[in-house]
Amino acid sequence: MVKAEDSVLLQRLGFQTVLQIHDELVLEGPEDSAEEALGELVRIMEDPLPFKLKVPLKVDAKQVQTWQDAKA
Repeated sequence: MVKAEDSVLLQRLGFQTVLQIHDELVLEGPEDSAEEALGELVRIMEDPLPFKLKVPLKVDAKQVQTWQDAKA
C-alpha cells in the first residue's frame, strides 16, 4: 500500500489513493491514463516486498466509474 502511495508514475499520471480497506485500494485519477495506472498498481501489488516470494501473489484489479460498478 505504501509503495502505491509513493509511486512516482501514479503521481505523474494524476492518481491518488482515496480509500483503503484491508488489502483493497481505491484510486482516483484521469480516465485517459487509467489503463497505465492500473498496470502500475497491479505491478506494485504483485511485488510488494524487497525480495521475491516463492509463491506469486495474484491481484484482482479493474477500472470502473463508480463504487457500485467495482463491487458488481
